[in-house]
Amino acid sequence: MRKALVFTVLASCVPASSSQAQENAARLDSITPLLDPQKKDTLQLRLLIWAVESWTTSDRALPYLHRLDPLSAELLLHPQAAVRQRARHARGAFHFFTGYRAKFARNIPLALASLQAAMEEFQAVGHQRAVGECWDALGLVYQVTGSWTRAVEAFGRERAIAEALNDARLSTQAIVHLARCAVQRKQTERASALLDSVRATSPVDSIAVLNERADLALLQGDTSAAEALLLKGLITAARTDNAWDSLPTLVPLVRLLYGQGRVEEGVRRARQCEVLAGRMDDDAAHCACTVLIGEGLWRLGRTQEAENRLLEGFRMASENSYVGVARELGDEGSMLYAAGKLKELYKQQGRTADALRLTEVWTVLKDSVAAMSGREELLLAAFREKEVRDSIGRAETLRSEGIIQAYRADRERNQRWLLIALACAAVGAATAFWLRWRSQRQANAMVLEAQERLISAEKQREASEVRTRIARDVHDQLGSDLTKLSLLGSEVQASLKDDPASVPQLVADIDRVAHEAGRSLSDIVWAVDPEHDSLIGLADRSKQFAERMLARSGVAYRVHCVLEGRDRHIDPARKRDLYLFLREALNNAIKYAQASMIEVDLTAREERVRIQVKDDGVGFHVPGALRTGNGLRNLKERSDRLAGDLVIASEAGGGTLIRLDAPLA
Repeated sequence: MRKALVFTVLASCVPASSSQAQENAARLDSITPLLDPQKKDTLQLRLLIWAVESWTTSDRALPYLHRLDPLSAELLLHPQAAVRQRARHARGAFHFFTGYRAKFARNIPLALASLQAAMEEFQAVGHQRAVGECWDALGLVYQVTGSWTRAVEAFGRERAIAEALNDARLSTQAIVHLARCAVQRKQTERASALLDSVRATSPVDSIAVLNERADLALLQGDTSAAEALLLKGLITAARTDNAWDSLPTLVPLVRLLYGQGRVEEGVRRARQCEVLAGRMDDDAAHCACTVLIGEGLWRLGRTQEAENRLLEGFRMASENSYVGVARELGDEGSMLYAAGKLKELYKQQGRTADALRLTEVWTVLKDSVAAMSGREELLLAAFREKEVRDSIGRAETLRSEGIIQAYRADRERNQRWLLIALACAAVGAATAFWLRWRSQRQANAMVLEAQERLISAEKQREASEVRTRIARDVHDQLGSDLTKLSLLGSEVQASLKDDPASVPQLVADIDRVAHEAGRSLSDIVWAVDPEHDSLIGLADRSKQFAERMLARSGVAYRVHCVLEGRDRHIDPARKRDLYLFLREALNNAIKYAQASMIEVDLTAREERVRIQVKDDGVGFHVPGALRTGNGLRNLKERSDRLAGDLVIASEAGGGTLIRLDAPLA
């Protein structure tokens, strides 16, 4: 989890895709051709940060890191504010990487100074996410020194920033590290409570929690539970797009299997770890897995293979200067660990000369680590001195607060009697106010009741006017249809005498107009009936109309009219406008689209209604149609009356989409 999250401090300096750069160093092939020492711009900053990111724990990052330092410092003087801000962020990235590498080299003073500098730069540009990552790295440094109190404080600040940003990933990282501190201090209940509070938002978060629960189970002596948790972590890691996620689970699983005597299974897992680390170009993990394979082969009695593996691991550690602890995965990838195992192997084989040679190497390495530890002891001494000064300062503060409290107590005693007198007066005044308030409340209740009756009557009057208007509008249409029927009947009588051949067409017209009149009459009944003033009534009516029209058109269709959530009353005028919008949009699609498929969707919710008509027909030019076509203008007018959001999307040969999203209020 640490490797997957640590480089998010570069979020505003590096493109989002580059956060995976460390997973495959071969991607540097696309970066290095673009690096130009003669160019001094923000693009070079981005490329250099990406390159450093790809080799964070390896000396191969040093050339890029060395160029990032002067370039970012020079661009801090650029006349453009945006360039200066990017340069300051790049300075933060430079200090962050320097501190992170110093932690692996156990150069604690440099690590602390660099991470503090990085935090200041990120705070200057307002990048709180990166500040949280700096607190996380500082917490890891404090863990290395054994300063658990300061580590917990650092992770606590990281967690506070994560909560302020509502960043679940950063919060999970902080909580898992806090749980690690609790496990190291054997505070099992606190560790378990912290892990229970994690809201895992991704497989990476789940893997980190599972690994920490496995450590907790090992602390409690439950190896079976620890193994089950680690295996579950491997299954979860297989679902991510980053093969590195399996490494933090494989390494402790190999150690566990070796400890249980299941050496062959452990070697198999160690080989799997080696393959993943090699594919990721992760030198530290590759070195650790190689040494673990050698250790397992030694346990199996395959000493020659074991020696080759341990020598290879020692060589890799030497090339990368991994003297002591290589990384959070453990110290198997260090020169000290590999030399110690080789020394024991040679001693067991009776190879005295080789054993003495490796003993000398191991002694030098141990002295080097001891010197590092000496620096850590000095640092811890400085920490403890600061803590003592803080304690003295707190004691002085408490003494001052005691004096202030005594003064306040004397003043409060003098004020108490005055408060009692004021309280008695207040009770009398409150009683008088309460009596007056009760009288006013009764009067106000009567006024509110009268107002509610008036409002109810007004609503009924408005509803009646709306229905009257709807009935009048539809009556005009029905009257028009009846007039057409009368005229067509007269034409039939005349045609029987003069032109009998035209009678069938006139009869067909009469039948069509009669059907239209019937539908208009049905619309009248539906519009004025209060029982249908609901979302479910609108959905049912719309579905019946759409299916009837599309079935007659001969076009393939899909109709989906549903109510999501609770039903509610709907204003009759709004109900009619929504229904007529659907009718007009569907009629346009059937008449003009020449479509092979028409889809109708109506989704009614408690607060909004969405209507959508989509076809795969010939399409049209939308601006021109809005200027010349009555149909689209009618749709626009109804949308405006409904205060809805109207979308009309079409192009020649690409079909048409008409969508209305209207509120019900």
